[in-house]
Amino acid sequence: MTAEAETLGADDSRWDELVDASPTPDVYYRPGYCAAYEAAGHGRLVAVVTAGALFPLLLRPLPFGEEGVDAATPYGYGGVLTGSDPVKTPTDVRQLRDWCVTNGVVSCLLRLHPLLGGSEQLSQIDEALVEIREYGPTTAVDPSRIDEATGRLGGMSKGRKADLTIARRELRLDWATGAEALERFRAIYDGTMRRLRADEFYLFPAAYYRALAEGLGERLGVALALHGDVPVGGALFLADRRFAHYHLSGTTDAGRELKAGTLLVHAGAEWARERDCELLHLGGGNSGTHPLFAFKRSFGGETFTYSFATLVADRERYDALVARRSEEPEPPRPGFFPAYRA
Repeated sequence: MTAEAETLGADDSRWDELVDASPTPDVYYRPGYCAAYEAAGHGRLVAVVTAGALFPLLLRPLPFGEEGVDAATPYGYGGVLTGSDPVKTPTDVRQLRDWCVTNGVVSCLLRLHPLLGGSEQLSQIDEALVEIREYGPTTAVDPSRIDEATGRLGGMSKGRKADLTIARRELRLDWATGAEALERFRAIYDGTMRRLRADEFYLFPAAYYRALAEGLGERLGVALALHGDVPVGGALFLADRRFAHYHLSGTTDAGRELKAGTLLVHAGAEWARERDCELLHLGGGNSGTHPLFAFKRSFGGETFTYSFATLVADRERYDALVARRSEEPEPPRPGFFPAYRA
């Protein structure tokens, strides 16, 4: 890592090299993953490299037509990748703050990686510099717990085992590649998001999927659950040296009836085991009581905590933007950061 903060673009080969050299490389920090969010229009991608850490960030224009930008970790958990000496992290965060000031960045949101320590990554940071906020639990399963005799992941709930039996009887799984597979997945996923009335943020354009495939290559897995020849469920999985991740998924009405979601998660665990990954991270839900988290937890994995860190580099401008947001018909949502975007 460098002595002073510098900025790397997605096409700079040093970015991937720094991730590879880290004791804890993960796909969420790689330019090939992060660039998909630039392609989706979520901001301009950069990596800020400090003395001992790397921060992938999307720079986003400020609202209300104001000049300037703010910064946020791309969707996922790639907030801060520390080097071999995490004791230096307070220095890295101060360098990040100084970089924000120099580059006119009003505020910065860092999504912390649950499997790499979460809030512990920044536990030595002065609260006056950053605020750590806990969001909720996530869960991860150990792929090595797949029993060779039963072909099932150990620790699954009784209901999950029954659903896997149904799914294996009614469906077949296809690990697909190429643009056609991604389009088939996208059709199922978008239909699921619309059924759930999800925020438009979660509806990604075709350019997002193209960038993800081009940037990650074999680190991206596309699984489709088929009833006959008809796709009724799909999931995207990501993998790196230590961890795999359950990224996006969806099912049709028929897929939900035939338990396609269970088949896909279990297939992801098998895929992770083939790559010698220590864990398959399933993620969480909107809260610990959310049905999505209950589904993921039923696979019998370990529980982790997802946290994020907030940094205000220009307090005067930040407060002015929040005040302006308060004048809108809908006031800022409590706890949302940055509050001027709520």
